[in-house]
Amino acid sequence: MKVSCTSFSFNRDITSGKKNLETFFDICKGLDISGVEVWDEHTGGYTTENFYQLKRMANKYGLELITFAVNNHDFTSRDSSLRKLDIDKVNKWIEITNLLECKILRVLPGDLIALNKDKKNSLPFSLECFEKCLDKAIKNNIVLAIENCPKNTDPAVVVDIVKYFNSKYLMLCPDIGNIRADIRYKAFEPLLPWAVHIHAKTYDFDREGNENSIDYHRVLRMIQKYNFKEYISIEYEGEKDELWGIKNSMSLLKHLM
Repeated sequence: MKVSCTSFSFNRDITSGKKNLETFFDICKGLDISGVEVWDEHTGGYTTENFYQLKRMANKYGLELITFAVNNHDFTSRDSSLRKLDIDKVNKWIEITNLLECKILRVLPGDLIALNKDKKNSLPFSLECFEKCLDKAIKNNIVLAIENCPKNTDPAVVVDIVKYFNSKYLMLCPDIGNIRADIRYKAFEPLLPWAVHIHAKTYDFDREGNENSIDYHRVLRMIQKYNFKEYISIEYEGEKDELWGIKNSMSLLKHLM
């Protein structure tokens, strides 16, 4: 296993303008983090034409550009025009991901809350959207990794989606922190056979450096059981200083690995 970090860990600072992606890359390099994941909404200053600048920046800091994270919340929308916009967005990011020689694009199943509430009516919309993106992903040799998102949800339906297509180009990005606390570990393990990228969400730490709300000793044992060798991406979403959260997250993962 290798450790990466998502730019969403610095979402407050990047959104406010206190930091930018180059600052983020520099910090990752200093913390001995070897890969980075970039959230699509943090690339506002980059056009398709100069996305190569982002690749050069990653090379400058000796970082592997692992994946982009695109927000396609409307794959489950009952409005076909909104679904079409999100299909176009995902297909655009497939092209950008390929352009920058990445292999994974993190996507959403649509609105997971809606899928949990009304799977019968929402799932067909999601499947239709993925069908319209999967062909492009295959042609570009890009793996779409579905994250179970947002927080406090049951992730089971994302397994239904990957089983439906049964394609190596549609896999999962499990996020332990997004699973409802009452089913967290029981629901996390079934995602791991399809994992190509994993999010390690953190919020706060005790004096010994353990995450207060998630037992990462248990989580890492589960991941190791499936011989996972790819990136685990730090995603700090706590209330304290974001750099503090990332440093503590990295220390915890390095200790456990």
